[in-house]
Order: sequence, then structure tokens, then C-alpha cells
Amino acid sequence: MDFYATCVLCLSLSLLFFVFRKKCTTPRLPPATKGWPVLGKTLQFMADGRSGCPEKFVNDRAARCSPDVFRTNLYGKDMAMFCGTSGNKLLFSGENKYVTPWWLESMRKIIHFPETLGNINSKDVKKKRSFLLEFLKPEALQHYVSVMDSMTGDHLATDWYPHTEVKVFPLSKRYTFALACCLFMNIKYLENVLKIGLRTRLLGSLPGSLRCQ
Repeated sequence: MDFYATCVLCLSLSLLFFVFRKKCTTPRLPPATKGWPVLGKTLQFMADGRSGCPEKFVNDRAARCSPDVFRTNLYGKDMAMFCGTSGNKLLFSGENKYVTPWWLESMRKIIHFPETLGNINSKDVKKKRSFLLEFLKPEALQHYVSVMDSMTGDHLATDWYPHTEVKVFPLSKRYTFALACCLFMNIKYLENVLKIGLRTRLLGSLPGSLRCQ
């Protein structure tokens, strides 16, 4: 009888130890839920974008959960979204200290070579960012003004003025993409821009691999 009582006591103490240890070591996570398994909140995020109000996804959760940070799941990945000036300050001042760069799996497979896919470090990110800064120098920006002015006029004359009602979000995306193709890749013909757009539309999709024999 004493043996069984001792076993029950040891088992109870062990369970209590693991329960309290788990509570003490559980990290404090931002509020909100992650949604459906695998899909998470991706469908709602995409629906808000297609409706022309992409900011609705963030604004609704910031008002309901926390104005500073909330957690969610997009494209199969758990993530936290920072809101407001305090979030921007943390991200830009704490790079490589509190936060690290991250890319969608579908984008990483295209941007990086297979042999370096699992070994992306901060030096690679800084190198790519230095290339981007070359396009943002004051001398380059002066050249961009005339191009942007001309393309804006053409865009308004073609996609806005002939219509009494327009959807701003898809037209803004089309204009921004065409402008980036012209400035960064010197691609000016609309047919070529549309071809590139078709190939880049699925960069933000759920990652997956199809193998053909």
C-alpha cells in the first residue's frame, strides 16, 4: 500500500512540475488568433485586397486586438504585424538585433539559388539593399520626374478619363508596376509589361512544388 501511495505521490508531483514549468516558459505572444490550419488568415487578407481596401485587414485587427501588434498567419507562416510609429521604429532600429529579414517561400525559390536557399544571412540582404539605393540617389530621382510625369498623364488618359467610375486599387497596382518596369528595367511597351505581370502575379501564392517525370 505504501508503495502505491509513493508512486501516486511521485507521479502527481511530476505532473505539477511539468505544468508549472510549461506555464513559466511559455513566451508572451501578441493577441489575436491564427485562423484556419495551413491557410490561416490568407483568404481574408486576399479578399480585403481584392475589394480595394487592403488596409482593412490590419485596421480591423488593430482595433479589435491591439493598436501596437497582433499575430496572424499568412501564406502558411505564423507572423506578427506591427502597427503605428512605434512598430516602424522597432523594425527599422532593431534590424538584425530584434528582427531579421524574411521572404515568402515562393519568392525565396526564385530570388535565391537552390544552394543558398537555406543560408540567407544579413550580409546578402544588405548587399541587395545597396543595389536598390543606387536607384534612389538624388541624381537618379531627377531623371525619374519627367518619366513619371509622362507615364502618369498617359495612365490617366487611358484608364481614368474615359470612365465615369473606376476601381482605384487595381489601376494603382497596374500603374505602379508599369512605372517600376520602365524605371528599373527600361521596359516601356505595354505588351511586355503585361507579360511580366502575368509571370509575377503568383509570387505571393502559397508555396508548393510540382514534379513532372
